[in-house]
Amino acid sequence: MNEYEMIIEGMHFGVSKHLFDKHFTILWANDYAYGLTGYTKDEFYLKYRNRVDEYYRKDSETFDYMSSVIEGAWKKQKEGYLFECPVKPKRGKTVWLAMNGRFSGETYRGVPLIWNVFYDITDIRRSRKELEEKSELLISELQKVEQMKQWLTCFVSELNEDVHSMANIIERNNGDQQTAEEKSLRRQPKFSAGGWFRI
Repeated sequence: MNEYEMIIEGMHFGVSKHLFDKHFTILWANDYAYGLTGYTKDEFYLKYRNRVDEYYRKDSETFDYMSSVIEGAWKKQKEGYLFECPVKPKRGKTVWLAMNGRFSGETYRGVPLIWNVFYDITDIRRSRKELEEKSELLISELQKVEQMKQWLTCFVSELNEDVHSMANIIERNNGDQQTAEEKSLRRQPKFSAGGWFRI
């Protein structure tokens, strides 16, 4: 192990070097990187032959996603790529990683080389999900408030129309009653010095 690799080994994030082949074969990785999988370097080699596609054999969807991002960046001649992916340890819960990769410009037996730097973002994703859920709840409550405001506006408008209609009816009834009373008064007999007579 050279001095550079010794420095990397002491860092609290994963670093790995891969062939840009169909397996994304691991040429080298620090202990932290292997530790995220729950295997030692030797155990990982014996079980998966250092092939990333073998490790994700039961989760082909994740591997296909990773491959599409890396290959897409290569075709667009980008310097690197960035994505998030899950890692299922031998024991324990799934860990989510932020993967930052770079095309080194080097080759090994004619195959391009890739360097990856990655770190655990499981807690960050959990916090982000909780924040998103709270934001969605807040948006939902605000929408309910807006709907209530619209309903109240319509209710007040309809109530106002009903009040006007009722007022018109009352006014019309009062007018009709006054007219009826006037007619009744006109029909009542009047008394004069000469006797009763009807108007």
